[in-house]
Amino acid sequence: MRKKILQSGFFKAALLAVAPSLIMGGLPLLGYAPWERTSLEVVVFFVVVYSAIHVLVALLVMLVSRKWREYFPAIMLGVLLGGFAGLQAGAAMRMKAYELAGDRADVLILAIEHYIEATGEPPERLEQLVPDFVQAIPVRLPLLEIVTGEAALKGFYGNPWALLFKAGSGLNWDQLVYLPRQNYEQVESKTLLGRWAYIHE
Repeated sequence: MRKKILQSGFFKAALLAVAPSLIMGGLPLLGYAPWERTSLEVVVFFVVVYSAIHVLVALLVMLVSRKWREYFPAIMLGVLLGGFAGLQAGAAMRMKAYELAGDRADVLILAIEHYIEATGEPPERLEQLVPDFVQAIPVRLPLLEIVTGEAALKGFYGNPWALLFKAGSGLNWDQLVYLPRQNYEQVESKTLLGRWAYIHE
């Protein structure tokens, strides 16, 4: 009976800890916000850290006293394993979501190229592409912005323009970037996602 109670507490805690990250990773995978890492996932991260400390202390107590403090450490272990697995899975889902969003943005990139052919320079705002070069800004995309001129040349490795989504939150300044020159080899810390790159800051 006691074993079943411990197992039940462990699995319930693991499911509760894994759920937030899977939901926050699954929504962008379907093409919906939030696209960036959320405060809820930051909370899960700190809960996982706390759980790791608690489980470590419980193990040390067990080694010294030869007694397992039963229910609460089992819950903390569930939170630790579930939360850690959720954070990893959520991050992988979000990366896949960015890759799929990059594919959906191909029509936007083509419209920018046609705009440049027609005017000799990239648009300062994506709204300038509508309706002459694209019927509407594609849906199910993160909030993209275009960077041009000196800011693009200096900030984005000599590219005349760049598409950018600020994917970070809090003290995280990660960016999802499309560079027309595709010179991602100059970017030090990155994850390539098709013709886009996720830049780790």
